[in-house]
Amino acid sequence: MDNQNESNPPPRYTWPWFVLGLAVLGFVLAIIWMTVLVRRTRAQREYEAWPVPAQSVSPTNSISKTNSSSIKTNSDATLQRQQ
Repeated sequence: MDNQNESNPPPRYTWPWFVLGLAVLGFVLAIIWMTVLVRRTRAQREYEAWPVPAQSVSPTNSISKTNSSSIKTNSDATLQRQQ
């Protein structure tokens, strides 16, 4: 009876090898994908670090040339209430 149990080898499963192969393939693809994204991000930062404006920029603290009589302010509203 002992001889009969020793003569039958345990079954060899092939599905763990497929799972291992898919896991390794996924890991390699993830590394390649991240490498491409890092290179793309570095290239974008390198070229867009200091964007050059297309036109000359006017100073932001300057008073714009508008029709000041058409602009209503809070002081105008308080003057109308007092009258």
